[in-house]
Amino acid sequence: MWFPDRAHPSLARRITVNLSVGLALTLFLSFLVLHAIFRNDMYARVEEALVLRVQSLIEYAAANPGRESEVELLTEFRSAAHQDFFQVWDGDGRTLARSDSSAGRDLPPPAAAVLTGQRSYPLQLPDGHRGLAIAVAMRLPPGDPRDVLTVVVAKEIESLEDLEHRLHWIMAVVAGAALLAGVAAARYAVGRGLRPVEQLAQQIARIDPRAPRRIALEMGPLPDELEPLAEKTLSILDRLLAALERERRFSRNVAHELRTPLAELRMLADVGSMAKTTDEARASLVEVGATAAELQLIIDSLLTLARYEAGTEKPQTEPLELAGAVRRELERAATAASERGLTIDARLPREHWILSDATLLKRLIANLVGNAVAHAPERSTISVSLEPDGSLRIANPAPHLDAGDLTRLRERFFRIDSGHGGAHAGLGLALSEAIADVLGARLDLRLDGVRGLIATLSGLEPLRG
Repeated sequence: MWFPDRAHPSLARRITVNLSVGLALTLFLSFLVLHAIFRNDMYARVEEALVLRVQSLIEYAAANPGRESEVELLTEFRSAAHQDFFQVWDGDGRTLARSDSSAGRDLPPPAAAVLTGQRSYPLQLPDGHRGLAIAVAMRLPPGDPRDVLTVVVAKEIESLEDLEHRLHWIMAVVAGAALLAGVAAARYAVGRGLRPVEQLAQQIARIDPRAPRRIALEMGPLPDELEPLAEKTLSILDRLLAALERERRFSRNVAHELRTPLAELRMLADVGSMAKTTDEARASLVEVGATAAELQLIIDSLLTLARYEAGTEKPQTEPLELAGAVRRELERAATAASERGLTIDARLPREHWILSDATLLKRLIANLVGNAVAHAPERSTISVSLEPDGSLRIANPAPHLDAGDLTRLRERFFRIDSGHGGAHAGLGLALSEAIADVLGARLDLRLDGVRGLIATLSGLEPLRG
């Protein structure tokens, strides 16, 4: 585990390392810049002082032949322990004057190259210390036996170098402390900034895909740059969990609803195999066909409901005559209704045009009508009406239902005794509600005072023009 962790560090560690490297580079470059500024400034001041002194000395020596040594009386040159030195040569290389600080020893004569301009150069002083010097040569007027005066003024720089070294150490210590403080601040800031992301990751890690319900996630305050990513991640995760839940629900629905028809189909096949006459065998085949048709209807309903929930099937809006569509579904249900002595009271206008998906709406109307026929007691009346506001109202007596059953009717495969020797599954209403949501409509269920079930479909878009 150690190698993968080193090869793929955490985001917080990466950001902290990058910030630390950037801060270290910044401090290093700042150190170099400050060093250059301090060094140039210090030595520029020394050179400026040396230039002024050498100019004063050579002008005095040129104007006072034979009295060159009187400059030794200057305070800065008298002490042997002092840091300032000078020496004057004539054209023959003879020493005309030197500072008392030289203690009788000569300064190194300047090379010809340093006499071409007033540029400082390093040298070793008579006392063995390191120094910085300026050398100037002046040609005297004709008749002056000295011919040329060469003056060198030097200053010990070891104390200046010591000061420079101390400054280096001070800057290094300050830079190191600033680097440590910057790394600590960067680590704290990165950890605090990424805390919402870590909390989100921990919530996602705790999600159990096998859980019966999806988990609500709290994103919390996220930076503006990460909020779109978090929202997209949560959206994908929500859709994934919804798909897993649909898969589990579909599996449960298939196992629950197909168990009885398959058992009946097998029983009918066994009975038909033992038939002794052609009529008995034909009767068994008819029952097998009816059971197979029921199985096909259940499977079609399950697949349709799954497609609607997954969003793979979208409504295709087109003009549709609603009153005619309701009449056609009532005609299809007339045979089943007459077998049980049901009366269908339809109050529909001649036509009513809407904008909707024809296939989805026809299945929705068929489910509602089939539900009314299945719930209504024998020899009762089913009322179907198209209200002035365009809502479809289907009512049927349902003495076996009470107020507590309304919400359970929307549950898939909820079975309740209809009071006429059978049971009714709730898949029709669950599918109807799913289709209504897809169409942007609303399906309401309620019980009236005489224990009648009323299903109202509203919100269908009318055709205008």
